[in-house]
Amino acid sequence: MTKQEEISCYICGNKKCSQIHDNIRYNLSPRPFRCDQCGFVFIYPKMTPEIEKEFYEKTYRSAYDNQDAKGLWESSLPEAKRRVSRFMDLFSTDSKLLEIGCASGYFLFEAKEHVKSVTGVELTKDYVKYGREKGLDVRESLNDVPDNYYDIIFMFHVLEHIDDPIYFLQDLKKKLSPTGKLIIEVPNVEDVLVSVYRIKNHLDFYWEIAHNYYFSKISLKHVLDQAGYQSVIYPLQRYDLSNHMYWMQFGKPGGQGYYNSIFTPALLAEYENNLKDKFICDTIYAIAEKNCAGTDLK
Repeated sequence: MTKQEEISCYICGNKKCSQIHDNIRYNLSPRPFRCDQCGFVFIYPKMTPEIEKEFYEKTYRSAYDNQDAKGLWESSLPEAKRRVSRFMDLFSTDSKLLEIGCASGYFLFEAKEHVKSVTGVELTKDYVKYGREKGLDVRESLNDVPDNYYDIIFMFHVLEHIDDPIYFLQDLKKKLSPTGKLIIEVPNVEDVLVSVYRIKNHLDFYWEIAHNYYFSKISLKHVLDQAGYQSVIYPLQRYDLSNHMYWMQFGKPGGQGYYNSIFTPALLAEYENNLKDKFICDTIYAIAEKNCAGTDLK
């Protein structure tokens, strides 16, 4: 279904945008829209700053993750190990690493033995407390970390939550060392489940109030360009063929590895590679560096 409204696109300013689905997770009132001119996808209306602050302080972790700090740590360590392995070539014993939105600190914990220092920034107080109990340097605000200091800054599934990502990324440059790198991982709005299979139950689950924006290879690159970065965008597939078939069959999450007794590793790898080659994978990430030609804030 499409329903056109006059809403100003964050990227290009075009005021003709079309509603692209009739529901979001938990049956909340905002809806996903796509700009008719540049194709950027976003949720409208966004939460007000006051409602957003209350949402992240009181609702987000309990409603969306439903895990305490210890449970999140234990369930997330395998993903943390994969992330460290993926970016190992960027690490050195001199690297000072910062993660924004570090949750209970599992990625920092896995990365710390490969770099000089790790620091995290996290809003959820229980997670801050748990990370510190694990011996990690976790701060509650980006204002609490030094400028011109970090060789690598990571943001895993954070940028889609930011109200003004271009401004945020411009401001973030002051935290990077002169040759520092920024790594941003986000959901890919061209995910085959969204762009091709279009399973209604999945779409009702996929669109959510916590995500202000939904990035593609093109729009993520554009936002980084506008913020004054040079970047390369890479494809990543986190969920397997079983997960996709489970959505088709049962209309709900939870199918990772479900049919692995039938599917061969070669089949799974071929499916994953095909999605990545076409950039219809579920996730994309950017490796970016400061571009001295674009340093002014909006």
